[in-house]
Order: sequence, then C-alpha cells, then structure tokens
Amino acid sequence: MSQNFKARHSFLTSVPGTTPGKRAMRMGPLLLAGSRVTARTVAAAIVFLASHATSTLADPAAQVEASKCTACHGIHGEGGPGGVPRLAGQNSDYMNHALSMFKAGTRASAIMQPIARTLSDTQTRQLADYFSDQSAPRVDMAASASPQLVLAGKQLAENGAANVAPCFGCHAAQGKGNGARFPGIAAEPAQFVINRLHEFQARAQGKAPEPGTMTAVAATLDEQQIAASAAYLSQLEP
Repeated sequence: MSQNFKARHSFLTSVPGTTPGKRAMRMGPLLLAGSRVTARTVAAAIVFLASHATSTLADPAAQVEASKCTACHGIHGEGGPGGVPRLAGQNSDYMNHALSMFKAGTRASAIMQPIARTLSDTQTRQLADYFSDQSAPRVDMAASASPQLVLAGKQLAENGAANVAPCFGCHAAQGKGNGARFPGIAAEPAQFVINRLHEFQARAQGKAPEPGTMTAVAATLDEQQIAASAAYLSQLEP
C-alpha cells in the first residue's frame, strides 16, 4: 500500500488519547491503547503470553514480535474495553501499511515506532497476515449504553445525518470494511472509537481537513453522535 492514503483510510491507525502532535499511534504493533503501559507490565505480559505465540508464524522472530502485540491486544487481537483496538480480522494489507508507516516514522508513536523498527518487511507481512486470519469475540458490547443511544448510532452508520455521511458508505455494510483502503470498524471497542474520532477532530483544529477525509467527517460530529456511533459499532458482530 502506498503512503499517500488519506486520513479517511486510517481510522484504526492511531492510539487513543493522543493529539496529532503527540500521536501515540492505537495498534499493538498497530493500534495500542492510549492508557499508559509501563515497560515492566509489558515485559511481564510478554513472558506470560510468549508460550501462546502462534505456531503458524514460521519465523521465530516474528513469533516473539506477535507475543508483544498480544500483550496489549489479546491472544487473538481481540482488543480491550479500555480503548485497545481490535486487530482480529482486519484487512492484512491495511495493517501491513500501518506498521510500515510506524517503521518509517510517518506516523508518530513513542510505543509503536520502536517496535515497528525492529521488524523486517517479511515479519511485518507475517504479523499482518496472522492477525487478519484471527477470529475473536467482542470484548466491548457497550453494555452500559442505552438502547436509544445504540439505535441512534445505527441510524448514523446506515443512513448518516444532515451533517455527516453514513459510516457504512465507505466501511461497507455492517462495518465489515472495504478492502485495504477502508478498514473494518465492526466490534471495535467503544472507547477506541471515541478516542479515535476525537483525534481526528483535534487534527482538524490544527489544519483545515481535505474534503471527504475522516478528519473532515469527524470535524462535523457532535459528542452525542460520537457516543452513539461508538456504542453501535462496538456491539456489531466482527
């Protein structure tokens, strides 16, 4: 994938809780959560999870790197309710591109860049393929969201509103994703979606967004619409 993808094609590539200038981009090796994770905690998790690293990764080094991903994103890339994004089932080319951007430094992240820079191109592709092939249940079903909020999110996703186009117009029916350009957004943890949309809004405040990009779309949303979208998307089947 080329590096000239628009922001609308990178809904899942930033870490929640960051601003454009300080983006700690939200993806394990791809989509780490915005919550601070100490080196000691990560190291302990990696030791525990290393024995579960997938044997489908032929490269032993890639298996080690996969264990680093699962320390935050879960054994199968299921993500977490605190804002850790879901990797399981995501488009392989999309994730490969995201990791490549971390490695090249075109996407900033104090956590992700050092990890991505240790990966060879082969390992990057292996990790993207591995998580793309994973199947995992939802970890955040917006249990605390009201039925009215979920219904409002459904309306936005399917039909849009006066100020915004429907989510599914780009991300395909039920948010399953549309190839390498438009990532799947179904079953993404609600907090991740909220944080990510806030990041786009912060970016729009710093520079006028190009029409049709995710930055431009997010800039039109109010907090109720953001909460509704997050609640609905989080409870969709992956």
